[in-house]
Amino acid sequence: MIRGFLIALLLAAMFSALIYSWQSTFTRLFGGRQRLAAALVIVLFILAVGIPLLLMTGMVAAEALQISSRVTPWIREQLQEGAALGGLPEWLPFRDELAPYRRTLLERAGEGVAAMGQFLVAAIPEFTQGTVAMLIDVFVLLYAMYFFLVYGPSWLSSAKHYVPLRADDRDEIVDRGYIVMRAALKGILVIGVLQGVLVGLAFWVAGLGGAFFWGAITLILSAIPGLGPPLVWIPAAIYLFATGDTGWGIAMIAWGAGPVGLVDNVLRPRVVGRDAKLPDLLIFVSTLGGIVMFGAAGILIGPILAAMLVIMLRIYHRAFATALPED
Repeated sequence: MIRGFLIALLLAAMFSALIYSWQSTFTRLFGGRQRLAAALVIVLFILAVGIPLLLMTGMVAAEALQISSRVTPWIREQLQEGAALGGLPEWLPFRDELAPYRRTLLERAGEGVAAMGQFLVAAIPEFTQGTVAMLIDVFVLLYAMYFFLVYGPSWLSSAKHYVPLRADDRDEIVDRGYIVMRAALKGILVIGVLQGVLVGLAFWVAGLGGAFFWGAITLILSAIPGLGPPLVWIPAAIYLFATGDTGWGIAMIAWGAGPVGLVDNVLRPRVVGRDAKLPDLLIFVSTLGGIVMFGAAGILIGPILAAMLVIMLRIYHRAFATALPED
């Protein structure tokens, strides 16, 4: 009955936990009136997150449609003109070795770009088509957020008693789950958005086009620390070298290794926190698995489920430490 709304309910719970400090603040200001505070928090959430996200999603979807439909004709044009890789600088390593594979490289790159465009279009069809399903999901999300903000703490306290674990283990699941959930959301909303803006700005300045599209791809891939954004700006730099724009290619590499890389190495530990850090391989697998299972929402849900699995394994090991073999 509620299967179709599970993702909306999960997202509502996560967003509510992230902004619950707003609820606490307004509840004090309004003299303990939690319902009025929750209503104001929902309005602020819509203004600060919902409307900008809706507008951004529409622009990304439009560019994704254009790129996925234009990439194949562009590749054919490049192959006919024979220009690709012809502008590579002489000092570039493996220049001569790459030349015989010019056609294959272009075709595979085009297939990859088209696939990413089709993925984005498929991942956000409701935003691009304005379907009734999207409106229902948004309503369920906001309505559920209201009740989570008002009754969330009491519901959570009651739910703990139904978990067949010791009190300290239940508290660890809740506390650690909240830390990881907050880290995942902050990683996407802060680190992902910032890296997406930086990469999209680089594409726009370099004249590559599709700035919103590639910024969105970077936002998604930023869930993979250190590895995600380079999967976007390195191919862009190679393309710039291939088309003879050596200066812009060097600038792209410098921008990607500099400001974009600093976000991962300097800002991410401060914003996300080292306590909530999962192994990079687990983040990579859980993110991809989450996208496959839950669509775009899997970027958040996948790592959180993986973190909960790690917590459960830790509790299991602690509970049966004396019975488990030492090796």
